[in-house]
Amino acid sequence: MTNSAAKPRKNRASEETSSGAEAERQERRAGRAGLSSAACLLCASVCAVLACVVVRQNARLAEVEEKFALLLPGRTAGCSELERRLGTLSEKCEDLQATLGTLEDQIPHAVVSDLEKDVTQLKAWSTGLTKKRQQFQERLSALAQAVESIEDRTSTITTDVTAKVSLVRTDVRRMGGLESDVESLLTKTGQLEERLAQAEKTMVRRIGDLLAGSIDRVSNLKSASERNTQSLEQMRKRIPELAAADRRLGEQLLALESGRARLLKTVTFAGDLKPKVFTIQKDYAALEPQLADLTLRIGKVAEDLMRHEQDLAQLKENVANLSSVHGDNREVHPWASAPSHLSDLTGKNTQKDEL
Repeated sequence: MTNSAAKPRKNRASEETSSGAEAERQERRAGRAGLSSAACLLCASVCAVLACVVVRQNARLAEVEEKFALLLPGRTAGCSELERRLGTLSEKCEDLQATLGTLEDQIPHAVVSDLEKDVTQLKAWSTGLTKKRQQFQERLSALAQAVESIEDRTSTITTDVTAKVSLVRTDVRRMGGLESDVESLLTKTGQLEERLAQAEKTMVRRIGDLLAGSIDRVSNLKSASERNTQSLEQMRKRIPELAAADRRLGEQLLALESGRARLLKTVTFAGDLKPKVFTIQKDYAALEPQLADLTLRIGKVAEDLMRHEQDLAQLKENVANLSSVHGDNREVHPWASAPSHLSDLTGKNTQKDEL
């Protein structure tokens, strides 16, 4: 059920992504065409604005130059006339002071004081005029500097504007030459968009497959977790049995430890016995040739006994035959001494066997 429900979802998602990708492609193409046209219009507008700025600056500069040309000769003439008048006025003041010095005795004191007041007023007026003249000259110098700075600025602006206009023209030419490159790039972008759409479709398919696989894995994990829980419950049930087995094993370990201690004791005892065993082995190695000699002697004695027994058997047979044939004591008497001799031989052999 999950796989069947996931498949139509995959198809819907793939259709939505394909339609969205086509719409995005169309929007990108329209946006690129609009961007190229907007860039051309922007370059043209920038050129027009820069031309207008240059024209306005030239017009303003011409007006300032005309005003300065009109203002400068009038001001210079007024300044020269004012200087001339100030010079004559200062001369008259000096003459007046000299005449006042000569006429102090002749003219009354009130008239002299009035004249002195007038002279001081004239001096103050002359000093004010000189100050104004200095201020006027300072203003003229500042105006000349401002005009020079404006000329410099206008020259720099014109050079910048001409450079920018040339750059804009070169950019426009480059843009005209780059139209083919833009078209090739547009075709390549279209191809890339198609590849991107295909990649998106494949990604959607893979994502759907991964989702289905993840669902299966989740179900498998759930079943495995259930089995693990069951096994855990079984292990919990077996915990007391394992505890009892652990106790039994502990007791067995204690018993084994006691046996190990005994084994260590026996090992130490065996280690102590090693030199004794070595000495016994040496003694046995020394006794081996003697034992071999004894065994040879015993074998020889046994062979002798076997021969003597055979001889005895033959003698017994002969005696029996003789006793049955001859009943005479004379003939039997020498044969009676023979068994005693044989008994002595058998006694000696038995003593050798005991040795």
